[in-house]
Amino acid sequence: MADALSHLIVDGRTVCHPTGGPRGIGRYVIGLLSGLRQIHAPVIALYETEEQKSLLTRAVPDLDLRQLEPAVIRDLSVPGSWYLATQLMLHPIPLDPVPRIITDSGLPVAAIMYDVIRERHPELYQVRAESRAQVLIRGMLARTLDALLAISDFAADTAAEELHFPRDRITMIGAGVDPKFAPAVDDPWPRLQGVLRADRRRIVVTVTGEDPRKNTTRLAQAWATLPATLRRSHRLVVIGDSDEVGTADVDFTGPVTDEQLVAIYQFAELAVMPSTDEGFGLPALEAAACGCAVITSNVSALPEVLAEPAAQFDPYDVTAIAAAVERALIDSAHRELLLAAAQRALTRWTWTNVGRAVVSSLEELDPRRVRQLRKVPYRVAVTGTFDDSVIGRANTSRVHELAKQSPLAEITLLVDNSANDHSTNDRATNAGPQRFPVRALGRFVPRSQFDEVITLD
Repeated sequence: MADALSHLIVDGRTVCHPTGGPRGIGRYVIGLLSGLRQIHAPVIALYETEEQKSLLTRAVPDLDLRQLEPAVIRDLSVPGSWYLATQLMLHPIPLDPVPRIITDSGLPVAAIMYDVIRERHPELYQVRAESRAQVLIRGMLARTLDALLAISDFAADTAAEELHFPRDRITMIGAGVDPKFAPAVDDPWPRLQGVLRADRRRIVVTVTGEDPRKNTTRLAQAWATLPATLRRSHRLVVIGDSDEVGTADVDFTGPVTDEQLVAIYQFAELAVMPSTDEGFGLPALEAAACGCAVITSNVSALPEVLAEPAAQFDPYDVTAIAAAVERALIDSAHRELLLAAAQRALTRWTWTNVGRAVVSSLEELDPRRVRQLRKVPYRVAVTGTFDDSVIGRANTSRVHELAKQSPLAEITLLVDNSANDHSTNDRATNAGPQRFPVRALGRFVPRSQFDEVITLD
């Protein structure tokens, strides 16, 4: 039996990632942290910037927030502590989904497994050499971890296959929905001015976009085959970017705010999720939370969301998609079944349940290999000129003196030789510190890995 969980150290930096952001993975991390707080788990969220700290403070009140730095990790490196990586599956993958100070501490590491769609569809997502390299790096890093926490059984199964990761070290923790997604308490129409046409026709909504796996084209084709009476009374609203132009009964909204998205779900008569590959299918759950009937494709993780075969259709069959949409709009008994399935899903997929699943998973798992917890050494970055000039030689002497005074400290030089023709990598002495160009600080040399930054000159 593994140690009881003493500290769960969660990477909160994802909430401000340029591609994760406030939606998608960023939203998942906020929900996860809120669920862990609700069950009083020993959770600590790490941030690196004031923007991240501010967003996390607003999103999850009373959350234990600490800045990512060596001193914090030293304090938390005790038996029963785990680090939970939340950025592993972002694309492009960050340079430090598992920071160096975490690796050096010997802490066991788990990662949230959202999906392996890029690995499963190389013809779509690995066309460029850089993309292939990203996928390879992510796979190699994943195989060094102790556990993966998948958001669906489908994500768990495909991650084991694509990443060559032991299936018995992948657990399913699920997902939840933000409380802002809720049934309307007033008329949602005023919040949709400028988003939908002002004729108040009923709408069928889908959150798709240009990605081929979202299956927008087949859905639009299916819509075009519906009886004319339905297409006169309803409009298909596609939320997301697309090169296609809306017709009389199909609208492409482009990006919308969260408040507008909630209002659209509340106003819609039906939500359709026709994707051919999803790690979970959060839009289906969000629509259900707003009181909307929902139907989904019968592949990947989507059948897990509603767990109702009558709410599913074959996403590769245009006729099947059209039949599912039509039945959901005109068959009142079938609609009641769909709404009941949506309500059941909301009781299963909650952030509280996710928090419980995370804690129980980590308490049941031991690290994959024997680990020795270590105190991360005191780390100092020294910036300045280090060449054969008078200033450069003086700075080198000062670094030697610093090393003598603090023999256990680890020193990194951040070299600024911009005032002369010497290469950044020229060494005036045989000194041993790591060396990087000064412009690397905050880019591929994170400020968070140092206890102290000393500027010479």
